[in-house]
This record gives sequence, C-alpha cells and structure tokens, in this order.
Amino acid sequence: MTDPGHPPVTLEEWERRKSFVGFGKEDEDILAELHLVAKTYAGEVMAELYDRWLSADEVRAFFKDDATLVRVKGLQKRYFVSLTGGDYGANYLADRLRIGRVHQRIGLEPRWYMGAYAIYMQIVAPRVLAAFEYNRVKQARAIAALLKIIALDQELAMLTYFAELPAGDDRA
Repeated sequence: MTDPGHPPVTLEEWERRKSFVGFGKEDEDILAELHLVAKTYAGEVMAELYDRWLSADEVRAFFKDDATLVRVKGLQKRYFVSLTGGDYGANYLADRLRIGRVHQRIGLEPRWYMGAYAIYMQIVAPRVLAAFEYNRVKQARAIAALLKIIALDQELAMLTYFAELPAGDDRA
C-alpha cells in the first residue's frame, strides 16, 4: 500500500510525464478554448455516459440508490469539466491520484474505469469536432490534447489503484 504522505507520483514526475506524452502549453490553450463548450454539454455527456455505463450489471451494482447515483454523477460532471479547466498542476495531480484511490477502495475494477474513458471519447469527439467545425487544424489539436490528458489521467488512476492494493493481491 502507498504511504498517504508519499504519493506514487510527485509533482516533478507528473511534469516529466506530461512532457513525455507531449502535453504542453498548446494543449492547455486548446483545452481552455473548449472549457465553455464542455460546461455547456456536460449534462448531456453525463446522461449518455451513465446510460451506457449503467447498462452493465457490474457497474450498476455500485449505485445502490438514487442519492448515490446523483452524487456520483455530480462528481463525474465536475471531473469532466476539469479536463478543460486549465489547471494541470499540483491540484490536478492530487485530484487524479485521489480518484484512483477511491476506485480501488470501492472495488471498481480497472476494466470499467478504462472503459468509461473509451465511452467518453465516443461521446465527446463529435462535440469537439462541432465546436471547431470552422477549423480542421483546431479540431485535430483539440482531439489530440484530449487524448493526451485522458491517457495521463488513466495512467495516474491505474498507478494509484495498483499502488493501493494490499500486499499479495494478485489483481495487478
């Protein structure tokens, strides 16, 4: 298990990881341009995401009641909007590491978490393309930036998830 005082990824390592995948200022800028659009369609994206997600019995089991579903949808919406929020530093890193710990603690298997990202991109890509329909270069830059930040998020969540597994757990 990871020592809570020592995250599995330091801020310095986070910056190196962003650099490695080529996530930089240009990506931050194009995602910032998408921020208002993301806020505008976040509700629709959540509705589509949860329609797909809840079609799986294994995922639906995590939502024992309507209150839990409403609370988690709200957190998910905040997460989604933060993908274009412009802060990809220490606070962003801490939030993503927390998400990995939560998923491990509640027993959400990585396949469902990773699958959610695939669904996200299927739902979001057409909206991104429409937002920049006047400029194919911006369309490509925006999609590439989203893919980079999502890949980084997936890595952080999975790294944290597996770092939190008890010794001897063979799920890794």
